[in-house]
Amino acid sequence: MSLKIPKGVMNQNYSHDRIKKKHLIYRYKSRAYEAAKSFQKYSANPEKSIILDFGCADGFALTETHKLLDANTSVGVEYSEELIDSSHNLPSRCSIIKGDATKKLSQIKNESFDLVTALAILEHLDKPVELFYRAHEALKPRGLLIASCPSPFWDNLSGKLKLHKDEFHAFDFNRNVFLSLASMSGFEALEYRKFMSAPIGFAPYLKIPMSPRFSHLCDRIISSFFIFNWTFVNQIFVAQKKS
Repeated sequence: MSLKIPKGVMNQNYSHDRIKKKHLIYRYKSRAYEAAKSFQKYSANPEKSIILDFGCADGFALTETHKLLDANTSVGVEYSEELIDSSHNLPSRCSIIKGDATKKLSQIKNESFDLVTALAILEHLDKPVELFYRAHEALKPRGLLIASCPSPFWDNLSGKLKLHKDEFHAFDFNRNVFLSLASMSGFEALEYRKFMSAPIGFAPYLKIPMSPRFSHLCDRIISSFFIFNWTFVNQIFVAQKKS
């Protein structure tokens, strides 16, 4: 009897698209950039960190984060063997293991990591709190969990416009959900913010080049005007394991 594949597990076609489609490249690079900036902001020791990335897919975002932080070691966890096989040119000291991010894995040692990332995975999980528990176990005291999710309004709109496969999304995240799950799993919430304003995020769909750094700077300016808060299509959450 075949095992039920968790919702949102992608195949090699997803990876192929992330090699050639500008909007997908921009999205994973932006998530990695935002995660790296947040880690540098909140970590007491941001240099030569040890990173664990849950739901790393083909390792593209993992590679970006690893390079941006000049990490000592980075490990990704991915359920899909096809995506693991699609990973290309991983940096040295960067690897991917097969596994379910919501389950205990023998290869992941407790209190071994400075940073756990969960970029665009929580919305796929029926019980996202399980990932929070696994992150808490894996992190060193005062280590950081940094996660990203799409904003529900734009996620639903994007699904209706067939810009992504919305049937893969099981859970809507917002600030209150994040605060609740962080508290439940032993984290202290440090930051919640939105990023990637819709006009900026849509530019790559129109073949207009957009760098994560420029996008980040635009977000900083746009976010200073509360009236435009609704335009952001993504959310980022930062939480710290209590010492």
